Order: sequence, then structure tokens, then C-alpha cells
Amino acid sequence: MILAASDLARLAAVLDRPEAPAEVPPAWHWACLAKPVRRSDLGLDGHPKRDPSLPPRRMFAASDITFAGPLLPGVETERVETIAAVEEKAGTSGPLTFVTLDRTFSQAGEVRISERQTIVYTAAAPAPRTPDALPATAEWTVETATDPVLLAAFSAATSNTHRIHYDLPYAKDVEGYPGLVVHGPLIALLLLEAMPKRPVTRFAFRALKPAFAGETITAKGRLTDGGAELWAETDGALLMKARAEF
Repeated sequence: MILAASDLARLAAVLDRPEAPAEVPPAWHWACLAKPVRRSDLGLDGHPKRDPSLPPRRMFAASDITFAGPLLPGVETERVETIAAVEEKAGTSGPLTFVTLDRTFSQAGEVRISERQTIVYTAAAPAPRTPDALPATAEWTVETATDPVLLAAFSAATSNTHRIHYDLPYAKDVEGYPGLVVHGPLIALLLLEAMPKRPVTRFAFRALKPAFAGETITAKGRLTDGGAELWAETDGALLMKARAEF
């Protein structure tokens, strides 16, 4: 497939950049090369139908991405996705199923991006969000107000049809959330956007708690040896921890 410049333009608009970048920035591959899914192949939650033995609620838990070189728009690009592992664990609120996905994006016969995603499936209702002891020292702080329009636009830019991000009755009445859920990858991108510009070679994050439409997400960080420590907060809760390597 040809990596379309329009994919980058849509995400640039969502992130309020003045123009689309000339190459794919770190983690922007989430908006590229989406495979179309027929409506009849979608499940109740809006995602493509899956193994019915999996628990019903799906959460994007973590990602670890290595950047070996830039992806360029207008170039033939190969995307390969495989299931690396399926593991069941006992959680405090019931059984959890962890699905590990390996994804690669290649151009000119070279892998430019390698990503390992962790997706968690559970039948348990969402736990109430509680305050955390937050990191005290940050070298930068950037606030982003969220609303349903931002979530809908990000869903469109990344071809994410999960109903928890745009269907409020479904999010509340079926999945038990107090509001529309902010995408984990959106929070991760806000962390990268807030960081001083560096040639990132690796980016890894772990989602800790959800954020909801109407809340302000605060992206913070500080430089460390060879990289940066990043985290996101809202209303006294630690939403995500991440690390970028340069």
C-alpha cells in the first residue's frame, strides 16, 4: 500500500499542528495504512469481531515502539501484524486476557518501525478512579482540554471504531464508564507532542487509568540520560507513564 500524505494531514489537524509533517513522526503510524472493515464484520463494541471466548471489554494497555528510520508518505509501505502471545492472568477483579500484537512497517525492504502492543480483555466493570502520588518535578507541562469533538476526530484519523470513544450511552450503560473514554494512543501522542523535539529511537508507554471527555490532560516530562521520562495526569490521577529514548 502507498502511505498516504492525507493520513498525516488528518492527524496533524487533530493535534492542531499548522501543517502536515514531511515524514511520519514518532507513533504517527497509528494513523497510517488502516485496513477497511465492513460494518457487518464489526462486533457490538465497534471493533472487528473477535474470538467469542475473549472477555467483552477491550483496553489498550501498553506499547513499545522502536524507530529504525523514517517512514515517508507517497511510498509503497508494507504493514505486517501478528499475534505474538495470548496469556490469561488472575486480576483483583477477575480474570484478564492479555493479547500481544507485533506490528512492523517497512519501506524499500527495510523495517522502519517495530511495535509490540499489549491489549487487555476483561469482563470486570471499570474500577473507580482514585488519586495518586504524582511525580513532583517536571521540566515541561502542557495542558490539553478534551471534548467529544476531539475524541471523534481522533477516532476518525486513526480509524478506531471502538464505541467507548464516541457513543456515550454505550460507554456508560454497556461498559460502565462515567463518560466517553479518551484514547490511550491519543494520550501517548500528547506526551510526545509536549516533549522538546529530539530524534526518538524508542518510545514505550503503559496506560494506568482512563481519562474522560471534558477533562484536561496534563502532559509532563523531564530529560534523563539518553532520553526522557514522560507522564500524563488529570484531576490528581496518574493516567500514563512513558519513556522516550534518543
